[in-house]
Amino acid sequence: MELCAQNLDPFYPGSCRLRSGWDGIMLRIICLTFMQGSHETDYVHRILSDIKIPTPILAFHSRPLFAKSATIMNYVSTAVTPAISPFDHLGLTDVTAKLEDSILIVTLNRSRKLNGFSEKMSVDLVRVFQFGDQDDRVRVIVLTADPAAPAFCAGVDMEEVARGSSLLGRKEDSETEHRDPGGQVAMAIYNNRKITIVAVNGHASGAGLTALQLPFDFRFIWSGSKITMPFVRLGIAPESTSTYLLSRLIGEARAAAVLFSGAVMQPDSPVISNLYYQVLPNRTDVLPAALILARNISTNSSQTSISYSKGLLHHPGASIEEHHLLDSRAMKILGSGNDAAEGAKAFMQRRKPNFPDTLTKSLSPWYPWWKITDVRHPKSSKL
Repeated sequence: MELCAQNLDPFYPGSCRLRSGWDGIMLRIICLTFMQGSHETDYVHRILSDIKIPTPILAFHSRPLFAKSATIMNYVSTAVTPAISPFDHLGLTDVTAKLEDSILIVTLNRSRKLNGFSEKMSVDLVRVFQFGDQDDRVRVIVLTADPAAPAFCAGVDMEEVARGSSLLGRKEDSETEHRDPGGQVAMAIYNNRKITIVAVNGHASGAGLTALQLPFDFRFIWSGSKITMPFVRLGIAPESTSTYLLSRLIGEARAAAVLFSGAVMQPDSPVISNLYYQVLPNRTDVLPAALILARNISTNSSQTSISYSKGLLHHPGASIEEHHLLDSRAMKILGSGNDAAEGAKAFMQRRKPNFPDTLTKSLSPWYPWWKITDVRHPKSSKL
C-alpha cells in the first residue's frame, strides 16, 4: 500500500508514510482505486458506503476521480481536514519551508546552534530545492534565516564533526568516495531551473558563504554582516564548490584574496562588494527587499525563458561560435512557444504577461544540452 501511495505523486518519495485519520483512509481509497485499474466514482462510492465516512468528509464524492496523480493529491488534501502540507513528505527539521503565491521561502531552523551547517541541514536543503525545481507552482526560491538569530550561518557544526558526521568525510569512505554535503547543496541550488535568492541577515562563516551564498542567482545582505572563509586557518580545503564559483563571480585575484587570507570581511569590502545585489542597513530589511525582487521576477518572467537563460549562462559553448549555435537553437525553440506569443501580446497591449508554459510540460527534449556528471556515491554509481 505504501508503494502505491508513493506512486501517486512524484513529490512523495520513499520517505512518504500513509497518514492516520481520515486523510489516511482517503489515501487508501485512492490507492485501492488505482489497484483496481478504475478511474470511476462508483468504485469509490462502494468503499465510502462500507466504511461509513461522515457526511462532511463524504461531500467530495460527487466530484470525479481525477486520473492525474498530482491532481489526486490536491484532491485528497482539499477533501480532508486537516490538509496535507506540500512539505510534510520532505521530513524537514533543520529548515522550514512555506509557499507564498509562487515564492518558496526556506528558513534555516537551527538558531540555537548559530544555524550551524549540519548533515541533516544539507539533506533538507537538497530536498527542498529539488522540490522547488520540480514544482510548477514555484517560480522563485528564497533562502533566509531568522533575523533574531545570532548568525545567518556560522559554518559547519563542529560538534557534529567531532562525532564523526559526513561533513568532513566518514571514516569508512575512501578519499575518492567522499561526497561533500555542502557541495551537494551548492549543486542543488546552482543547477536549479528557478530563480534563487538568498537573504543574508546575519554573520556568515564557511558554509554560510560557500554553500549558502555563492550558488544563488541573487544575494542580499545586511551591511553589518561579518563574512569569512577560514579554511586555510583550519587546515582544510575550501568546500561546497566554492573555488569553482567564487573566481567566476568576483574574479580570480579577488577570490584568492578571500580564500588565502582567511580574513573577516564585511559586505562593503572592495574585495567582495560586487558579490551582492543589494546591501541593506538593517537586518530586518534584508528579507523584505529580497521578496520585492522575487515578486517582480515571479510576476513578469517566463519559467522556460529563465531555465534556458540559466542553462546558457552556466553551460556555454567552448567558443563564441559554438555558443552562437546554442543560443540560436534556444531562440528558435522558445520563439515558437506559448510564452513568446504571450510576451509579445502583453507588450503590445501594455499589460503584465500571464505566461502559460511550465517546465514539466513545455521544455524541449533538447534541454539540457550539456552532459550531466553523475556525482552520486560510488557505491551506487561511478564517476
